[in-house]
Amino acid sequence: MNLVALAGGVGRLEPDGSISELDLPQPSVAALLSEHGRRAGMEALESCAVRRRFPPGQAAEDSMLAAGASVWGVGMNYRSKQLATGRPQPDEPVLFVKAPSSFRGTGSPIAIPAAAPDCVDYEGEIAVMIGASLHDAGLAEAGEGIAGYLAANDVTARDVMRRSGSPSIAKSFPGFGQLGSAMACVDDPGDVNGIPITTHVAGELRQEDTSDGMLIPIADLVSLLSRYVLLRPGDLVLTGTPAGTGDETGRYLAAGDTIEVRVGHLPPLVSNVIGPPARLAGVATGAIA
Repeated sequence: MNLVALAGGVGRLEPDGSISELDLPQPSVAALLSEHGRRAGMEALESCAVRRRFPPGQAAEDSMLAAGASVWGVGMNYRSKQLATGRPQPDEPVLFVKAPSSFRGTGSPIAIPAAAPDCVDYEGEIAVMIGASLHDAGLAEAGEGIAGYLAANDVTARDVMRRSGSPSIAKSFPGFGQLGSAMACVDDPGDVNGIPITTHVAGELRQEDTSDGMLIPIADLVSLLSRYVLLRPGDLVLTGTPAGTGDETGRYLAAGDTIEVRVGHLPPLVSNVIGPPARLAGVATGAIA
């Protein structure tokens, strides 16, 4: 089952591309998981009545990232990326948190920041949503705690990362968090094996791999993160990017580029790149949308 985040609700993506808005009291998938847990929440979705149906392309889609959720990530987690860069696999993986304020809604543009305009890079990734509270979870518990996966683009200012040594700062400019509105539900831990991922920039294929190419498999990564932090229902984990980014080729993003990330059989995550904004609307009042 594939779900879609809607403005104020949850939808089910039908095989013909239409969306059925589900009759749920919860405003988001994260809220449903928080209230019922992964298994009961998925059962509620399966048996849920439909409020209304939208033809393809007619529903007002929203971000899967719920208010208050955390977004975690990992560096250098694909064998292809390691080989392309020539870097050794680190003894300890680089884990980071990406500011939720960098996510500005599905379909929002990527604005080249005036403070770091030269090395803005795309990172097509498979993101997974946590469906249960996990702390110091073993591998089996971590696998059972994954609710679903979706497409993400972990946009990064490479020069900022090299200069500061901080992935979180380099990845948290406004608009650098790009997340698909559709999520494929995980019924079995094995559902996260062999997930294909591709990234096109300006129509050109730049990245192509599967989740089987990860150095740390998805359930292992979730288990590892849970040693250090409490993962909560609705939290997201970015699982790394394959080879083909500007980091290896020196081909960074520029205004006018369009990036398309495809994960599994989900609809693509499409992002347009624009020039530096003069100033974010609402900064003076704190009312950033």
